[in-house]
Amino acid sequence: MLLLQRFYRDAVPGSGHLAVEGFLVALLGAGFAHWLFPDEATLVLVFLTAVAMDDSMDRLLGWNRRLIFEEGCPPRLANLRLTRRTLALFGGAALGFSILALSLPLEIVEELFKHQIADYQAQSFSAMDFGHPVSLLVLNLYVFLFFFVIAIPFHHGGLMIAVTWNASVWGATFAVLARRWSEGGGPALAEAYVRVITACLPHMALEAYAYVLAGSAGVFLGRAMMLHSLLSDVLSSVAATVVRMMAVGLAVVAVAALWEGLLAPLLVTLLQP
Repeated sequence: MLLLQRFYRDAVPGSGHLAVEGFLVALLGAGFAHWLFPDEATLVLVFLTAVAMDDSMDRLLGWNRRLIFEEGCPPRLANLRLTRRTLALFGGAALGFSILALSLPLEIVEELFKHQIADYQAQSFSAMDFGHPVSLLVLNLYVFLFFFVIAIPFHHGGLMIAVTWNASVWGATFAVLARRWSEGGGPALAEAYVRVITACLPHMALEAYAYVLAGSAGVFLGRAMMLHSLLSDVLSSVAATVVRMMAVGLAVVAVAALWEGLLAPLLVTLLQP
């Protein structure tokens, strides 16, 4: 993002830079989408936010390659660093969308995030139904594979769209659940929001990690297929790394589904005032 590049023009944005960037571009993307394309703002804000993150993601991928091929960093460690910084972008954007959904009039929020909150329109936090672990696992696997598949042809552009979409869904959903709970006789809004986050953040954080891991694996595979022949040693090495990343991601998705189906409802019960 141009506003922050002066702080890392010849280097790589750190996690703090990226969290701030994600926060700012979420606000700007939603603002411009609502101003320029009010009828389609719920989708346009995702694309505007993703485009604004493009430069930083490109810098991160270049940094990842240098770590592995020039500095001799083990791929597992380099990829972990990349994932952590991508999650900083995700977290900042989710917080930005949450701030909007907490502060704007509810009718504007329901219009701006219409598609994002559609699955939770009839739910309240005090009676949240997370679903059966098996059903959750199937749904999360679909999202996990979507992150991987979209990143193969569209590289980090696909990854950023997927990241931004999920950040907008989670950020808006947390805020709307808190507002409806508070306005329906629950605790004050700030307390309601903290309680919602406390109940949902553990499994959401696991899912976010798995999804970013899958998207990064798709970027690696897509770029390697574009640059190297199918029988090359480099492509074989990248493919082996991708398989390992996907295996770890699948394990994390399974743990997240178990947590969401079994422990998240318990947390909701414990967090009732």
